[in-house]
Amino acid sequence: WDLLVLMALCTGMRRGELLALRWADINWNDSTIHVRRSLHKGNFTTPKSKRSVRSIVMSPTLKAALRERWVTWRENRHDLVFTNSVGEPLDPDNLVRREFLPALSRAGLRRIRFHDLRHTYAALLISQGENIKFIQHQLGHASIQTTMDCYGHLLPKVSQGTGDRLDETVFGESVSKMLAKSPSDDSRIKGEAPEPVTVQGLDMVAGAGFEPATFGL
Repeated sequence: WDLLVLMALCTGMRRGELLALRWADINWNDSTIHVRRSLHKGNFTTPKSKRSVRSIVMSPTLKAALRERWVTWRENRHDLVFTNSVGEPLDPDNLVRREFLPALSRAGLRRIRFHDLRHTYAALLISQGENIKFIQHQLGHASIQTTMDCYGHLLPKVSQGTGDRLDETVFGESVSKMLAKSPSDDSRIKGEAPEPVTVQGLDMVAGAGFEPATFGL
């Protein structure tokens, strides 16, 4: 049970994906977990969407915990990582009602949904500064818009200093430096030509994908 919660927190896998996980889905060499199916109403099905078929990075602590379970694992006909006492898939509703909610109560934690462990995983990745496209892939969202709608409010506010950083990238110096070396009023009166601003070493980037045309421009 503890390992199941740990996996939810460290992978963001959905409950059905966790309960359908096989040992064959774990790649020990590259420390990844492959999500290939889900458990729904007692049957193994394809994941929620094409994007849900994915590989998830496995943390060292989770990898060690899974290896420890592997040592004591009892073979079952489905090759499942998590089973009941007779080697069959766990019942998702019983899992929550009999194990998850009582565990929260014993720990003195507020009542949450099992799915909130997945949300916590996403929040942890965001707090680490992980790329939003990477987070989308780890969660198996069909669209990055889904990721942004769910977790965009957690993204750090980085607008402070954006203008100065843009000048640094484009012109090779910050706006304060540019203003400091700009021609004085006396030089303008004397008719001296200002030093031209140049852009050096800037690589132009072509867009990937399609952006709708803006009418009226």
